[in-house]
Amino acid sequence: MTPSEITMLALGLAIGSQSTTVLHAYWASKDAQRSAAAARAARRRAAGDRYFTSLRLYQMQQRTGARR
Repeated sequence: MTPSEITMLALGLAIGSQSTTVLHAYWASKDAQRSAAAARAARRRAAGDRYFTSLRLYQMQQRTGARR
């Protein structure tokens, strides 16, 4: 191989490794966004479940006349 070919090979390897690093950083940020969205949805679901559970308990207490 000529010196210019060796230089181009080294440059290609360096550019390729940096491109891969940037791509992995992008994928990691997208994974973090998806995880945050899933956590928000789970938090909302849990809040809704708590609300409906307390609502059912309240309705049952009203029907039976139970008091605390």
